[in-house]
Amino acid sequence: MSKKVRLGIIGAGGMATNIHVPSIMEIEECEIVAICDLYEEKAKALAEKYGIKKTYALHHEMIANEELDGVVILVNPDRTYWVADTCLKAGLHVLMEKPAGLNAYQAHSMARTAEKMGKIAAVAMNRRHIPMVQEVLKKIKAVTEITQIDSRFMKYSDIHNDWHYASAYNCDIVHALDLLRYAAGSEPKDAATVVQRFDSPVDNAWSSIVRFENGITGTLRANYRSAARFHDFEIHGPGASAYINLGFGDTKCSAQIHYNEGGSMYSAASAGVRESDVEYLDAVELAGSDKYSHYYGYKAENVDFVNCILNGTKPLCTIEDAAKSMDMVELLLEKRI
Repeated sequence: MSKKVRLGIIGAGGMATNIHVPSIMEIEECEIVAICDLYEEKAKALAEKYGIKKTYALHHEMIANEELDGVVILVNPDRTYWVADTCLKAGLHVLMEKPAGLNAYQAHSMARTAEKMGKIAAVAMNRRHIPMVQEVLKKIKAVTEITQIDSRFMKYSDIHNDWHYASAYNCDIVHALDLLRYAAGSEPKDAATVVQRFDSPVDNAWSSIVRFENGITGTLRANYRSAARFHDFEIHGPGASAYINLGFGDTKCSAQIHYNEGGSMYSAASAGVRESDVEYLDAVELAGSDKYSHYYGYKAENVDFVNCILNGTKPLCTIEDAAKSMDMVELLLEKRI
């Protein structure tokens, strides 16, 4: 391997332009050798902005002509499987944007290919990488057994005009589902889901309750007919409860942990509210930066990928683990009531 990890970027859309390429350029241990996009003018514009010498329209040509250690795949979900499969079989490590294929079958297929080729296949489930999220989980698990996790991801979008290749649940809400499953540290045992359509020809609202194998109860609420973007998580246990705000009508992130020192708190009306010991966490402070790509976990997932290539370690979200989240997607949709 060369002194620096040599990466190729496949896809020059918004995620590449605004998030991944700028954050990867900040990592000293790697370099971007080339950018590829079917619309090569997009690749050329992005390459020129960051002083990257080579561009391609076809990823097959980039793989054949460049000495690469790995690729970052930032294409639409309906192309992810085919691009990742080609790159893995060419002997390259892969970081792919979520989702891990269109369905669980594709995700498990990529996992088998990565294992066969002995290559890293990481999936960019960036919520796991948010420094504040990691800190909250560490603090909560140190003081209490988790009994319940509630997740919410609301926004406003006409998804029938934007998601032509697969459900937005598989491709977008999977972010909230994956963090729910990751925080629970277990696989779902059973579930029930109410699916609805609000002013839409396709499903655009989902409300699920999940029982995990380790006994934790989880809920997941998602709706594309909300007034704004609301994204948060609650984690509860007898010793502590946490509220994680990942955007309440904006992109600001914060968290608070309430610690229970043993007193009962059940009736605000008859007994009043006993104040709990509260710890506040700030996402920007924990990340050491006010850049969205930093405090929202995107740079961390790129750093993780580069370090895995250098050290031969496993990424925070392997393709095998992401495939289990896709299994959970399909379970929740199968358990429709």
